[in-house]
Amino acid sequence: MSDEGFSAASDGWVRVRARVDLSAEELGELGGVLPGMKPGGQAVAGVENVLLAAHLLSELDFSVVPVESAVRPVLAAFAARVTGLDGRTADRAGEGLGEWWLDRLEEVLAEGRFDAKAVREYLGECSAGLGLYDGVRPFMQDPRLALEAGDVVPAGRLVMDRPSGANAMWSGRIAESVPVASGEALGWVLAWRAFGPSGMGAVRSHGGRSSKSCKAGPARALMRWFPRGRNLFESLVLSVPQPDAWPSGPGEDLAPWETEQLPDPLAPAAPCGVVSLLTGRSAHAVLLTPSAGGGQTVGCRIAWGTSVDLPAAVDPYVIDRSSGGPVRANHRRAVWRDLDALLLKERPGDKVTTRRPRVFDSAKDLPVEVRRALRVRALGWDQDKQDKNSAWVVGETPPVLELVEECSPDGAAAVSAARGAAEEAASLLGKSLARVWHLLNPGRRSDDREGFVGPGIAVFMERAEVEFWRVVADPAGQAPQFRRLALGVFDEVTVGVRSATVRGMAAVQLARGPLAGVPEQRARAKNRKKEEKVMAS
Repeated sequence: MSDEGFSAASDGWVRVRARVDLSAEELGELGGVLPGMKPGGQAVAGVENVLLAAHLLSELDFSVVPVESAVRPVLAAFAARVTGLDGRTADRAGEGLGEWWLDRLEEVLAEGRFDAKAVREYLGECSAGLGLYDGVRPFMQDPRLALEAGDVVPAGRLVMDRPSGANAMWSGRIAESVPVASGEALGWVLAWRAFGPSGMGAVRSHGGRSSKSCKAGPARALMRWFPRGRNLFESLVLSVPQPDAWPSGPGEDLAPWETEQLPDPLAPAAPCGVVSLLTGRSAHAVLLTPSAGGGQTVGCRIAWGTSVDLPAAVDPYVIDRSSGGPVRANHRRAVWRDLDALLLKERPGDKVTTRRPRVFDSAKDLPVEVRRALRVRALGWDQDKQDKNSAWVVGETPPVLELVEECSPDGAAAVSAARGAAEEAASLLGKSLARVWHLLNPGRRSDDREGFVGPGIAVFMERAEVEFWRVVADPAGQAPQFRRLALGVFDEVTVGVRSATVRGMAAVQLARGPLAGVPEQRARAKNRKKEEKVMAS
């Protein structure tokens, strides 16, 4: 850390992992940027060294899912600036912006690394806004809180998985009074901007409004999907959405660290380009209090950052829906169950149509070798809009973007059909297990059956995932056997019931028919009298 305080550019806060396949020459280059780092090793670095070494790094290495989810768009904004993928240098009078951007993307990927001169020049130009504890323009914070938001609270309030105030412990066991290292604090500032809860916070008085009511952060409760390339360089470059996804509101497209103008919490501005879209949206305002040496955060202020709903904007990393808003994080739902919503630009449904995350719209135009290696990293926080948190959600696919419908319509259709068949088999399994339970427990509430039905569905989904990835690996191969898997799980779950009593045996036999493929009309006629006997026994 420099004498001027902690800088997001030069001091460590981004956790990274080195590639394992580094050549001797590459290892020497990495040592010049991140001394002592070995193949597969971990390090914590500032933005400058992360960008300079990105082609030598495998990926980000955050253990805290919401922090990683909040950091990725910010790093993508830095990548957009230093590569020109922000469109600033586009010749708008010539070819269309979209065509220019795709050409530039191809050039950047061919270069294979961030240009060191461009990185240093850009970070130098905006250095005044990168100081974490700067008194005038603290990085991604609002200095007005020092006068508007009352007393400083303990640093642990910043760390969203620590126990705080009267709240119960969620995952962390460190007391809220313990200071937070500056690099960790910076990550949590970004997490608050993305995932801050609605409800009551600190009282803030601004522009004649005094309130402690907060809106939910723009990414709160949502599942986000990010490209993962062959190295961190590709991951960051491909995380810049193409121009079709950029908002076109009035004003200059700036990141918070690029301007002295602070956001108006009474009338927040709409994003007007890719950089403001990725970095400028927040419903909360945060201000850190440093220790005497600036190496730690010893306190913080967190308050409302907007008094109204944020202007509408589409997060380029979410699966959007025709109704109900973007797909929310659900720790009970495996990543593979939404894979076809990434491959199909739009996935029709009985009630809701989903729309692929816009960041993947450029996949069809990527060089073949890049697209064939491209994975998808899914990050989310299962939570409600207020202060209830359930679980972090994280998952990663194998390379699958070769099957986007624009490149492989048959492959995308096969994957979608397989996902649909798995969901249908799970639904039939659930209905069959529920029927067994109700036959043996007449008069009890439907909610009480979850302990019997839920574990069976969970086991099926685990086994179905293996079958699903087999289909993804060979879409034209053998048809998936989800119904057979469901039938096997049904027999395992009900074996105790079936062998315990004659009544249980009859109930299992009755409920098994539809799952085993007995025609519905025949099953109804055959089972009506059986059901009456079971219920009467």
